[in-house]
Amino acid sequence: MRIEDIGFYFMLRRMTENPWEIVRFRKKRKKEKILEVKMRNGCNLFIRGVYNDFHMFHRIFMRDEYHVSEIPPGRWECVVDVGANVGMFTARVSAITRRVIAYEPFPVNFAWLERNVATRSNVAPVCKAVAGKEGVLRLYRPVKDALSGVYSSFQEMGGLMSGKYDEVPAITLDQLFDQHTIDHCDLLKIDVEGQEYDILYATSDHTFARIHRIHGEYHNVAQHDPRTRIAKFVSFLGTKGYYVSVEPHRRKENHGMFFAVKN
Repeated sequence: MRIEDIGFYFMLRRMTENPWEIVRFRKKRKKEKILEVKMRNGCNLFIRGVYNDFHMFHRIFMRDEYHVSEIPPGRWECVVDVGANVGMFTARVSAITRRVIAYEPFPVNFAWLERNVATRSNVAPVCKAVAGKEGVLRLYRPVKDALSGVYSSFQEMGGLMSGKYDEVPAITLDQLFDQHTIDHCDLLKIDVEGQEYDILYATSDHTFARIHRIHGEYHNVAQHDPRTRIAKFVSFLGTKGYYVSVEPHRRKENHGMFFAVKN
């Protein structure tokens, strides 16, 4: 047993009932294997073998990549999860907010999202994309099944995307807020493989006024468009009343996490 496995075990022990089983699964993942993560709060999660699920679990629960633990405590009214994937982030925040609205457009991921939040009555999962405009959005599939967290409207994603695609229904963030009657959003989480720029640049001031925090991932897409450069993006969010901090990826240009909070 390596030192890092022991450290990983003790982190898992605080939140799960079967930490050793998860450690073993991490080391020997198989495509046909499904692990049930027995959460101490009684709301269990299901992780598929060689798909991206375990990576998402690790990012959200172990590394706290979206900085949920740094937000001042208190019962939230609403969280919106755009790019919910299989529901790891939705599952985490469902315990601390009155309701979660979770959008995931790719049907296979959405089916697992529904399974992972089935016992959470305060979650509303929706199988649609959010985009800069209403209509049909073309999403390219990744070159490998294991990259199940990478479905993008941009085919030029560092060699990760194939030429195969699906066309999915899409609405704007303004429409999402209106359809779900969201008066106040404590946190908008957004991870949409490059669509974050189109979505937020198209969002109205009326909707921004209802969003207190935006935590998300930014991507190196559409290099010819200055709006997709992180400095321009941060400046834009600043004009909407947000203070923005950025955690750049250590190896990838114009890629990382951003955290915006109303001044």
